Amino acid sequence: MLPATHLDLYQLTSLVSHFDAGRTHLPVTMSFFTRRLPRDDAGRPTRGFLLWVGLRRCLEWLGAAAFDEARLDTLAAHPMLGPALRARPELRKALHTWRFEGAIDAPPEGTPLWAGPAVDGAGKPIDVHGVRPSAQTPFLVVQTDLLGAKLIETPLLSIINHMTMVASKAAQVVAAAGTRPVLEFGTRRTHPDAAVDAAYAAYVGGCAGTSNVEAHHRHGVPVLGTMDHFAIQAWERPGVPRHETEAAFFAAFHAAFPQSSTLLVDTYDAYGPLTGIPAAVKATGGKLRGIRLDSQISPENIRRARAMLDELGAPQAQIVVSGGMDEHSIAALGDAPVDAFGVGERIVTSPDAPVGVGAVGKLCEVDGRPTMKLSRGSGKATLPGRVQVFRHEGVDTVARADETLPGEPLLRPVWRDGAPLEQPDLKDVRAFAAAAIAALPAACHLPRLVDVPVSPALAALIRQQVEEAES
Repeated sequence: MLPATHLDLYQLTSLVSHFDAGRTHLPVTMSFFTRRLPRDDAGRPTRGFLLWVGLRRCLEWLGAAAFDEARLDTLAAHPMLGPALRARPELRKALHTWRFEGAIDAPPEGTPLWAGPAVDGAGKPIDVHGVRPSAQTPFLVVQTDLLGAKLIETPLLSIINHMTMVASKAAQVVAAAGTRPVLEFGTRRTHPDAAVDAAYAAYVGGCAGTSNVEAHHRHGVPVLGTMDHFAIQAWERPGVPRHETEAAFFAAFHAAFPQSSTLLVDTYDAYGPLTGIPAAVKATGGKLRGIRLDSQISPENIRRARAMLDELGAPQAQIVVSGGMDEHSIAALGDAPVDAFGVGERIVTSPDAPVGVGAVGKLCEVDGRPTMKLSRGSGKATLPGRVQVFRHEGVDTVARADETLPGEPLLRPVWRDGAPLEQPDLKDVRAFAAAAIAALPAACHLPRLVDVPVSPALAALIRQQVEEAES
């Protein structure tokens, strides 16, 4: 679990002035959102939607977050913050006793979301004297006090950016695989703690399971695996040909797992006369469940492997391919007879959108009054006030929180009265995500730039906020 000190120092240094002014108790509303769908370095879109994952993790963190004395001592010893904190023992006490209190609304975990420039009902971009806001469905809308808002921003953004990034990439890979399962193999390519969250997110994104045993223990993600080259090489014996030691290990593995032996056949030569596929079939009497190919992946080699399995008497054996796979390499295989894919680093690091999903946390209300970041000329203006988002026929319209528009309201209560509301279990979240993705219009399944309409009432509030700032 992330400690309460998993935050940026400026959250604490800028808090001191608010504390001195007696403002840390003020009620505020904070929106966590992204301004646009991810793009590559050339500015081309790489996603048609983001798959929102991380809600359960955020709620768990909020329920457990607290500052212990050891971490407060560390803060008190800091050369910049320390003197200010030591001079204000009541601020240290406020940090020590702080627990999250407030209300949170969010879309259900597993909801596809998107973001882009705000437009009016006619599709015209909102531009008020150079202030051009983006519009979107927030990941979270949090009502709390100013103190709490400062303390939760960084941890929640870490969770949102990482888990939604992984889930969104997984959904793309799974879509490319069609009906063939995708297994998430990325644990060794990312940070240890991130690997568990990535396994959860990839499973919601449609992966059939993970290689990560801890994710199975902690979250119930199905854990799957075959074997590694290490195990095959470790069976080598002096003076014994490698095709014999390879076959001997295959036989030993099959004896231990007779119903689930998928054998890695490319340690030496997958297509050799004695090694690889022939050794796998011979060692198991043709009763192996499948083979895994981790190198030289091409349609021709996969068809060659399929033909060898059939000719050697193992027509039931499935073919799993791995090794640098992603949605593009899967698509390039066309109709090659692959039964399943193992995808690791390309899911957990999302190299075509590797910096999260651009999620930010911004104030939208202070002491009951709407506020917005103007950022004139930058396109980074935010929406003022609390919002509700209505999805109708694949179009999201962002409205003020007290409006009712046609369509399904996406923001729902997830935290009330000091505690999170009950959330669906992981399998239900995964099923919800699959159904929600399937229901999207075709355009949402392709990388795209998208405009997001806002209601006339919200457009009027934007104009009012800009004009008040100029007066």
